[in-house]
Formats: sequence, C-alpha cells, structure tokens
Amino acid sequence: MQIKFRILYLSFASLLLACNPHYTEQKTKYQHYSLQNEKENEALKLAIIPYSEKVKTETEKVIAVSSEAIIKDREQSPLGNFICDAMKFSAQIEFKGSICNVVISNRGGMRATLPKGEIRVRNIFEVMPFDNELVMLTITGKKLLEGLNTITEKYHPFLGLQIKIKNNDILEALINNETIDSTKTYNIITSDYIANGGDNFAFLQNPIETKHCNLKIRDAMITYCIYLTENGKQLVPYTDDRLIISK
Repeated sequence: MQIKFRILYLSFASLLLACNPHYTEQKTKYQHYSLQNEKENEALKLAIIPYSEKVKTETEKVIAVSSEAIIKDREQSPLGNFICDAMKFSAQIEFKGSICNVVISNRGGMRATLPKGEIRVRNIFEVMPFDNELVMLTITGKKLLEGLNTITEKYHPFLGLQIKIKNNDILEALINNETIDSTKTYNIITSDYIANGGDNFAFLQNPIETKHCNLKIRDAMITYCIYLTENGKQLVPYTDDRLIISK
C-alpha cells in the first residue's frame, strides 16, 4: 500500500510540475575541500603497518641469482626464453601425464628486465604484473602451421619449435626436429590471455581441448627460480637455434 501511495504521489507531483509555466533559476554553490588538510587516522595507520611490513618482507625475498642481466630485447629474447622455461617447468607439474609440445608467451607481456645478481620476488612482479594464468591447449598441426606467422611477426617467445626465417618468410618449422604434421594434434602451453585471442593469437581460439590449472604465469616464474636456487643453480641468460633468421 505504501509503495502504491508513493507512486501515486510522485505521478501527481510530476503532473503539477509539468503544468506549471513558471521556472525559478537556481544556483548551486560548491565549496572546495582539500583532502590534504585531513589529519591521518593514526589508528588506521597503525593497523596497516603489520600488513605492509609483511608484504615488503615477502616481495624483498631473494629467490634466485642471475649471472647477467636478462633482457627482453632482440629477435630471440633471453627473458622470453626464461619465461618459457618457467612455464614448461610448471606445466609438467600441473598437467602431469600430458606432453608439453610447444610453449608460447607474448612479447608485450614482458614489462621489465631482470637484473644481474640477486633476483627478488618484486623483480618478477615488475616483469609480469598481470594475473594471466597457465593453460594447456590441444590444437591441430594445421592450426599451428597457420599461426606460425603470428608467432614470428613480433618475435614472440616460444619453446619446442625450431623456426627458420629468410626475408621474412618461414622456410622451415619443426617440433623436436620433426616436420609439423597438419593431421596430428599438439599440446600448447600458454597464458589464458593468449588462449582467448589476445595479441592477435586468433589461431589458438576454439581448440580441441583446454586445460586450466589456476596457476599464474608470475607464480610459475617464482616457482622455477626457487627450484633452481634450491638445486644450487643460477639463472644464466641464453639464446639458441630455436629461431634462425637470415637475409
């Protein structure tokens, strides 16, 4: 009953306003209020300190040591190779029992380089600030062959493929030294961003199968760093013959 009354009242009021030919000019006065004058809430500040200190402690943890700075430039990026290694390492754990044929990352996802010497958790966050997750896609060799130009056009990082390019044309593409068979299926380890067609990776959309593991690429990198450190190994930036470019 109250709702009906309110509707009736509003309708009646609207009707009166619509019939009234006289208008009164109104002016709203605003007053500037500077937040800089607001005193800090000391209780809130004290409450946050333990959490901020904990975050700082975690992000400053040394998880690896690199023999040299790991850069993201060049056609074959040493940083891209590291990321692909980390993705494959975690994929073999997360997708146990499945073969990881090819790993693909995207160049645009690398936002910083890794320094020479101590590598801290915050360095990994600087490289990969996004929450992209690790996925496994099963696609046909035909689709993979169709997508090779997408991979090489911007020199996106990859692992498991051997690609030869001359004058911007792909001369040869192999997986484990074997020609890619268009009739076979291959498992691709990548990020959910790329899997959804991000960065023009449309050929990865609508795969035969998709497997998720709820593991962020960033966490895969951290896990790989810790694994190397626990086994007495340093990060050593490198390039190899996975991508050969000639003119």
